[in-house]
Amino acid sequence: MDYSVSAYIIPSICLYLLLVRILRTRNLRQLQKQYGHYTHDPYSMDYKTAHKIVLQIAVREFPFTYGFGMQCGIIKSYGIPSTSKLLVQTRRLTSKAKVGKRIEDTSVFLGEMLVSGIDSSRGLLVLSKLNWIHRQYGARISNDELLYTLGLFILEPIRWIDTREWRQLSTIERVAIFIYWKEIGNRMGIHGIPGTLDELKRWNTAFEAGNMGFSETNRMCAAATVDASMRPRPRFMKGFGKRAMAWCMQDYVRPVLGMEEPSRGFSLGMMAFFQLRAFATRHLMLPRLFDPKRSRIDSSATKRIRRTRYFVEPWYVPETMWSATRKILFVKSTNLPGPEYMSGGYLPEELGPVEYMERSRDAVFKEAEAMKEYVSDGGAAGVGCPFSFSGQNPL
Repeated sequence: MDYSVSAYIIPSICLYLLLVRILRTRNLRQLQKQYGHYTHDPYSMDYKTAHKIVLQIAVREFPFTYGFGMQCGIIKSYGIPSTSKLLVQTRRLTSKAKVGKRIEDTSVFLGEMLVSGIDSSRGLLVLSKLNWIHRQYGARISNDELLYTLGLFILEPIRWIDTREWRQLSTIERVAIFIYWKEIGNRMGIHGIPGTLDELKRWNTAFEAGNMGFSETNRMCAAATVDASMRPRPRFMKGFGKRAMAWCMQDYVRPVLGMEEPSRGFSLGMMAFFQLRAFATRHLMLPRLFDPKRSRIDSSATKRIRRTRYFVEPWYVPETMWSATRKILFVKSTNLPGPEYMSGGYLPEELGPVEYMERSRDAVFKEAEAMKEYVSDGGAAGVGCPFSFSGQNPL
């Protein structure tokens, strides 16, 4: 290499690595500076402060691992036979025609609550619609099942970040995740939510000991979800993807979901991948400096929200000239945006099964207004009990 060229390249590389080192830890330093006064009593944090911290974790600091941890939590919840039995009965997961929309709607529900926030107009409507859907199943969904699933949404992202990312979460970050999701649980009418993260871990462990076990419906739900998530992938990747998802489940969870034990070689390869990813992220990759726009609000009077990305099927993704051209040319594809996928976008109150769209609208708006009043009274901290829905019994 020419000396004059290397004289520029080597210092540039060193400066880049130094910049990565500085910026990688900037968010954590800022968090400690801004919220350090919670160090001695993190549970004194309110849910609004917690949301600001969770937003940094989920959108900027660990977007992939936080989201993937939630996905693993959803699949893990199928290890409870009473839960998987109801899901099979509704055919929302086991029907190939319905599973795609369920996966996309779940992503939107979670995204709105995490990114828009549960006090925003969109967040209030989304959470009200989620409550309405749950109420349609009445006593078939127990309070403990809801609490267990809520616990997985808290514990699984924390576990994944702490074991697979370039750094572990701080105590303040862990507690923030707990406090924010606890407020969501309160607004879902869930009773008996433990008061601390450690208590929640013990509760979830005890619930699993008494309720988790193999059932054919467990296997059906897990297989349907994994198969659907592999649908957009090339055929040669599907077998690998299924084995990778099995590896991602804990040792005691795989048997109850009917998943095969990964080989030792495969497990070592997956561990090496995550270790290499953590090293590269910490030392070689700049952090995300701006929040990505995963959806945009239509400028028309409808205020419909259009997505820019999808996982399985392009629900709520606008048609483009390219996708329209492919349809005209009869290019075979099952994943092209169009009216059948509501390419015009969604309103928060429309999410969920299509047949519920109109039937739920008035009740959802009514509940969102009641929830808004609940928020103005200080939420669970002010009211002192879980939110109850418009005269309905809490779940």
